[in-house]
Amino acid sequence: MLRQELWQHLTLITLGSMTADAAHGGDDTVPELVRDKRDGTWALWETLSRKAPDFGRPAVFNGNIAEAAWESFTLTMRSPALLQRIEEFSGNAPGTGALMTFKDSPWLMSIVVPRPPHFAGQPEDVFTLWGYGLFMDAPGEYTGKAMSEGTGREILTELLGLLGFDDIADEVRATTTVTTVMMPYITSQFARREVRDRPLVIPHGARNFAFLGQYVEIPEDVVFTVEYSVRGAMHAVHRLLGLDLPTPPVHHALTDPTAALAALRTALG
Repeated sequence: MLRQELWQHLTLITLGSMTADAAHGGDDTVPELVRDKRDGTWALWETLSRKAPDFGRPAVFNGNIAEAAWESFTLTMRSPALLQRIEEFSGNAPGTGALMTFKDSPWLMSIVVPRPPHFAGQPEDVFTLWGYGLFMDAPGEYTGKAMSEGTGREILTELLGLLGFDDIADEVRATTTVTTVMMPYITSQFARREVRDRPLVIPHGARNFAFLGQYVEIPEDVVFTVEYSVRGAMHAVHRLLGLDLPTPPVHHALTDPTAALAALRTALG
């Protein structure tokens, strides 16, 4: 009964957002890079950070869009031609391979092919592919334009050129819709920082509130994963409610002999 009453007085606060101010483009449009914090996502943390020195410093993460931004794209394809060719090229069926990075791409483009259906209700004859570019301002090899200035069709042209699939290019263009997304803060959680820039899940002295998300400090854990956010929430709930429940431990891959051997085999070819 006490826990139920206590739960009604708890506040769990998500700090910041990797996807704040994301803007979309399409086949013939270019997504805007929003720089003026229009959606207000960061405002709560900015206000809280002025209340106590151990509530973190959001400016470290949202103050350098030039380093944190990149653009992603999704292909919606009404023909299996491109995916079939990628499977032949890579040897991986959709959903079984890792990220494919074109290391010589001026945009440093990467793509991944999910196992269909990726979306609920996705028709059997519709296929998807997702990708992104890290260097948005470099001229593309096949378009001559910066990725940040390219339409969806131009990004598709760059991808087809990198793959070298000229023989199916017309079919792919005629049966594909491209959606682009510009995200000004998408890698902000990796920003150079000091320990005090990220608040603890439960700050010192807190009794009825906790911080959640990718910008809190969980020792030895790795940001940019669903596990990080879930583990932080478990820390918050278990400790605030006094629950004697285990939190999944962080896997220390660097000290795992199996991982070390796999890395050595890869390094030696």
